[in-house]
Amino acid sequence: MDTPLPASTSLAMLRTWFDISPDAMIAVNQDGAIVLSNEQAERMFGYEDETLLGLPLESLLPEPLRNAHRTHRRNFMTNPRVRPMGIGYELMGVRRDGKSFPVEIGLSPIATEVGDIAIASVRDISETRRVRQALARSRRDNFLAQIGRLALESPDYELAIRRIPELVATALEVQAVAILSTEWHGSDLHVRAATGLHADAAKTIATVFSQADIVRSAFGTGSRHAVTTHMLHEGGFAGILAGLAKAGFPDVAIVPLFGRYGYESLGVLVALATTEAGFDRDRLGFLQSVANLLTAAVQRSRSEEQLAHVQRLDAIGQLTGGVAHDFNNLLTVISGNLQLLESRLPENPELSEIIGSALRAVDRGADLTRRLLTFARKQPLQPRPVVPKPLLEELGHMLRRTLGEAITVEVECGGDVPDVYADANELDTALVNLALNARDAMPRGGLLRIAACEIAIQDATNRWKLPPGRYVAFGVNDTGTGMTPDVLAHALEPFFTTKGTGKGSGLGLSMVYGFVTQSGGGMSIDSRPGYGTSVDFLLPIAHASTARAAETEKTHRASPGRQRTILVVEDEVDVRTVAARFLGANGYEVVAVGCAQDALDLLAGDSAVDLLFSDLVLGSGMNGVELAHEARRVRPGLAVLLTSGYQGKHTGVGGPTAPFKLLRKPYKREQLMDAVRRVLETG
Repeated sequence: MDTPLPASTSLAMLRTWFDISPDAMIAVNQDGAIVLSNEQAERMFGYEDETLLGLPLESLLPEPLRNAHRTHRRNFMTNPRVRPMGIGYELMGVRRDGKSFPVEIGLSPIATEVGDIAIASVRDISETRRVRQALARSRRDNFLAQIGRLALESPDYELAIRRIPELVATALEVQAVAILSTEWHGSDLHVRAATGLHADAAKTIATVFSQADIVRSAFGTGSRHAVTTHMLHEGGFAGILAGLAKAGFPDVAIVPLFGRYGYESLGVLVALATTEAGFDRDRLGFLQSVANLLTAAVQRSRSEEQLAHVQRLDAIGQLTGGVAHDFNNLLTVISGNLQLLESRLPENPELSEIIGSALRAVDRGADLTRRLLTFARKQPLQPRPVVPKPLLEELGHMLRRTLGEAITVEVECGGDVPDVYADANELDTALVNLALNARDAMPRGGLLRIAACEIAIQDATNRWKLPPGRYVAFGVNDTGTGMTPDVLAHALEPFFTTKGTGKGSGLGLSMVYGFVTQSGGGMSIDSRPGYGTSVDFLLPIAHASTARAAETEKTHRASPGRQRTILVVEDEVDVRTVAARFLGANGYEVVAVGCAQDALDLLAGDSAVDLLFSDLVLGSGMNGVELAHEARRVRPGLAVLLTSGYQGKHTGVGGPTAPFKLLRKPYKREQLMDAVRRVLETG
């Protein structure tokens, strides 16, 4: 800044000084009117065609700053002193055409023959500012590149997330930065990573943002614009500001982390300063870019968690299916021999009771494997059109009688809800299981609400991950204790339960999940401690063609065979023996072999065979379906009945267009006879 003139100076001397000065010079009297200026000032402010003399000084400032400047000018004239302005922060001038530009100003009081005046030396620092901004942007771009590599390429996701706040704080020159996010199966915000925060401050900030629900209330659904301290003041978020000030950070910039489609809140990125940091457009733009990278990283992490969860469930399902196959074979042997023993023993009430008890245990074992296979999505279903309204109304009446007066049951289903295409028994079982879980979560009573409505999915970007189409949505909501995130993460796994010994098998939710996914639907669970649990699942609607094709199968009573010959193919010796004895005891001629090749060799000859009864899983070589197709090629029109305790993938059995009937293991003698008669009569 130029050295001030002597205390008493004439306007002529000032004019000479102004003419030789390289800076824009302006002199203002006590009333704020311009009394002297030079060509540099006229050129800078766009008044080259006329003088600045007589104009109020405030006309050279942007409109929003003028009232405040008048007060500052009057204070200065009352207590004049030499001072620089705009050093370290920016002042703004405005040209005649209305364009603003940054300036630095030096002020000096001067006494003249016309009274005390103030002289302003003005410098346009637009170019200097642009250079500073360019350097700052370049510096932040380098940090952004580092953050991008960490967020999107680092093999250690958690380590990358922990390093990002420090890089952001250094780039913005602020004291603290925090990333607050939710778990993929929860909604509460917690500090995922931070720098510059001690433990108490981190806890305070997490509490402030969770309680204030800043993501929804300050940003709105899907809005990605940053929020600053000034905006929070104007928006009435005094609680947030008070909480941040308590943690020692009066200035803040917040950027939301929204999911790919804008409806799911993943968290927030927060920059915190102990003094006024000046979060301008460039700084907020940098924060937004970091937020975009973080969103991609969080979604990648969640996708990996969900994939691991699905793979874990699938692995359990594969194991379950294999165990169920062997277990059902064992049950078939036990049940079959018990039935044969029962038919041959003389009338003895005590022995009959012992055998009956053993058979009931077999039934319970068969039900257990059925429930496991439902979870594993390998239980053959019998889907047909089901009308939701009467099903839910009947369920509601039953639950009101059984759950007790402490639990209020509400059922909501309009008459216009379309038929759903599902196994009616499994659908009823699924709803009952969810209702019983809700009851157990409300030991002191509460509200249980069961509802169904039609929903149309327009695209694949939905939380159920279902293809577009029309579905019926079933919802079971309770006001119970809710689940913690850790419990919710394992809720669908079989045998996982938080109930006491003897109070639950841990198969309820896993059965529902298996039934829904096998039926072509999707399922979601939302639960928080103290806020209850909501389970929603979607099932496809029954189309008109499906409804017309649905028929009720006729039932037949078992009766002795008519000297038909049945070829039994079963690789388990004990199971093969039981089947042969059942059939032989009912008058059929039985030929039993242990593998597919022996069966085909027999069929290639001239032996009379009326029906092929084969296990679905035959060890090495052909499976039951492949054998059946080859057998019909050798013997066109041959009746075929398959059996299995496990329906794996790619078997070609169990679907609505399957060419062969399937009898589930373990089976009773009457069930086998009934199935054989049906197949022989229908071909």
